[in-house]
Amino acid sequence: MTQVRVFNLGYDPETGIGELLHTTTVRHACGMIRREVADPVELTMLGDRIVPTALELTRELSGAWVEGVGQRSVGFSYRAVHERDHWSCAYCGRSVSKTPVCEALLATVDHVLPSSRGGPTSWTNLVSACKECNNRKADRTPAEARMPLRAEPYDPALAYRVTGHVDGLPVLARL
Repeated sequence: MTQVRVFNLGYDPETGIGELLHTTTVRHACGMIRREVADPVELTMLGDRIVPTALELTRELSGAWVEGVGQRSVGFSYRAVHERDHWSCAYCGRSVSKTPVCEALLATVDHVLPSSRGGPTSWTNLVSACKECNNRKADRTPAEARMPLRAEPYDPALAYRVTGHVDGLPVLARL
């Protein structure tokens, strides 16, 4: 299936210089053209049809662009926090479970900045923790409890940046 490259406003088809935002399907690209979100800048023949191979947005996107902005790629839930953290404690690294072999390894979710101190319930403030570590940390910060995080919490919807996946695209002829 042909992939269509989508460039930010300012793409120069003569030199090929421009900010590549992502790739999409021909069907989606045609919808973008129809909605006047993008203009075709490169076309090719696909069977008996002329299809776009590169689009340029009609207005510039500024800042970090994330595929699927405006919609979460991952729904927020405590289970999703455990999935993001690979079902392991952010403090000790042990595997946690909803049905552990011992009570200490029960999967809990910990607020890095405690909610009692105004810490939000968000991707960047929640980590998966075993019950033992969560109880030991209590309502302190990791620094106060001398329990450093093994990895910083992050929003998985914002972590996926579109880069480098266009290397494998075939070179299509320009018309």
